[in-house]
Amino acid sequence: MPLSSPSNLCWNVIFPPEQEWIEKTLHVAIKTIWQRARNTARTQFGDESLAVEIMEVAIEKAINRLKEGPPVGSDEASLLLDRFYAQEARRRRKANRKLTFLGSSAELPSNPVQNPLAPVDSAIDLDVILQGTPPEVRLALLLRHSRARWSEVAEILGTSAASIRVRCQRALKKIRHRLGISEHGK
Repeated sequence: MPLSSPSNLCWNVIFPPEQEWIEKTLHVAIKTIWQRARNTARTQFGDESLAVEIMEVAIEKAINRLKEGPPVGSDEASLLLDRFYAQEARRRRKANRKLTFLGSSAELPSNPVQNPLAPVDSAIDLDVILQGTPPEVRLALLLRHSRARWSEVAEILGTSAASIRVRCQRALKKIRHRLGISEHGK
């Protein structure tokens, strides 16, 4: 796609008679900075065609600024347009920096990578956590964790459901205290 020429970037805007100078002044300003704008787009974004988009935003801002003030010369308009072009280039560069994605989801493995030592680590952690707990309470805690009812756990251990439940509560309270966890989980 061929780049627009500076004259194509000066679209026809209807100005009141006292502000017709803006179009002529901007046309000269665009011709002055156009090559630098193309170079900036190529070096900073790797795409020279972005110069047109960035320049259009800069022209719009420059027109709004020039409408508010007294007439200026082409040199001052060039400086103003160059400043607005640089602002828009910085804004786009900053936005692009936030949206940097490397690779795609298609490159991710279909099954998550698992640590082959995870079961061993878990067993060691569990042993450390349950250290000092009587064997029947350990078994009761593990059975409860596997969704067994208190009555089923009591039957397996040969005791009452209320007794094993209280013993498990006491053991959990000691474990929480050792780990520095309050009773409400904080």
